[in-house]
Amino acid sequence: MDAASQAHPSLAAEVLARSGSDWLAAVARRHSRRQFGATPVAAAELDAIEAVCSALRPYPDARVVLVRTPTLDVFTGAIGSYGKVRGAPHLLVFLGDERADFADQHVGYTGEAAVLEATRLGLETCWVGGFFDAEKVARLVPLASGERAYAVSPLGHAVPETGLVERAMRGMAGAHKRRTVAEIAPGAGPEWPAWALAAVETARMAPSAVNRQPWRFRLDGDTLVVAKDNSRELPRVTKRLDCGIAMLHAELGAFACDVVGQWTDLSGLDVARFDPSASASR
Repeated sequence: MDAASQAHPSLAAEVLARSGSDWLAAVARRHSRRQFGATPVAAAELDAIEAVCSALRPYPDARVVLVRTPTLDVFTGAIGSYGKVRGAPHLLVFLGDERADFADQHVGYTGEAAVLEATRLGLETCWVGGFFDAEKVARLVPLASGERAYAVSPLGHAVPETGLVERAMRGMAGAHKRRTVAEIAPGAGPEWPAWALAAVETARMAPSAVNRQPWRFRLDGDTLVVAKDNSRELPRVTKRLDCGIAMLHAELGAFACDVVGQWTDLSGLDVARFDPSASASR
């Protein structure tokens, strides 16, 4: 199969059976946080996250590493120190093989599973794709040949959101403003299957760089296609990475309707196609 169309299994059936419902509930609770307390997370909770990072490898070119005790501060600010993540006792690093054709979306998909597991455990995170020091990250995490850090996330217990900077950053990103279903899935309506509507609705809640929400969905026969809104890109965070995060959300929405399936990677503006192939067993 050529690079323009690569099929991969979606979340393993046993992962969905064990965690799908909890991760779906976590979608609505997850919010990006930048200010953290220094108290470490309990070892059992770190073990649970690390288990997800180790076990969930749906794509060979993407993985997540938990850094339990970062010895370096990898975060930078949007402008100087403005918007900088502070105080996080732990770190998630989202790695991909930059030689692979679809690593960006695979990193987003795989990384969001770790983020939702952390949310399930009552912990806070924040996808950071642009404002981190990649050289420092490489000193914390041994990289395989061709690998680089596509993004990172703080991990821990956030302090109460009373700081002016964090509130301002949330406002600048429009963190609670979500595009409507009509905007991200033109033509969606009662004639769409229930699982596809649920997939789109769940994808609406996915995080993205500066909350740009670049994913667009359409039905293609019996399948659901996710695409980029256009070809314009930010300097550091690709829209395919954002769409990979939305792919996991969409799959969880389909799972809520007892539908599982398979993703096929696509080229150009199209990112991937979800083929509902079976009913979930729960």
